[in-house]
Amino acid sequence: MDIYAYLKKDHDKVKKLMDQITEATTPEDRKELFDAMSADLLLHASTEEQTFYRSLEERGGKQLQEKAGHAEEEHDEIETLIQQLRKSSPEESSWLITFGTLKHAVEHQVEEEEGEIFDKARKILSDNQAERLAEEMDILKKRHQTKSTAAMRPAQRV
Repeated sequence: MDIYAYLKKDHDKVKKLMDQITEATTPEDRKELFDAMSADLLLHASTEEQTFYRSLEERGGKQLQEKAGHAEEEHDEIETLIQQLRKSSPEESSWLITFGTLKHAVEHQVEEEEGEIFDKARKILSDNQAERLAEEMDILKKRHQTKSTAAMRPAQRV
């Protein structure tokens, strides 16, 4: 699998979770789905920046570097919205409004990425490089998930 298919798979997963949040009928369901979606989205953004965008910034021209920088700024905006949502309750109407803003920001970022950025990246990344980036991103995600799981386990007594 290359980086484009890998990222699209992540995008589709987050879109599905966002749609489920929108359709959820209870605040508890919304919160549970949001917690899963936000964790996936933040992990995706972080590992994408460390692999895909870093590679584009190193190999691409000025225009591609600017696109990567813009996408990273959008990731920061998305992270800010997630933090706002984590501090409020899905029972509040303002939560749904902020979630709508987040959903729009994510959809906009995905559209730019899968359209403009993917097209430009395909011109500078070989098929082999694109496959290696997907592998790197997957390894980073698994490493982070392993650390998160270990941190959640209670300390063992000696």
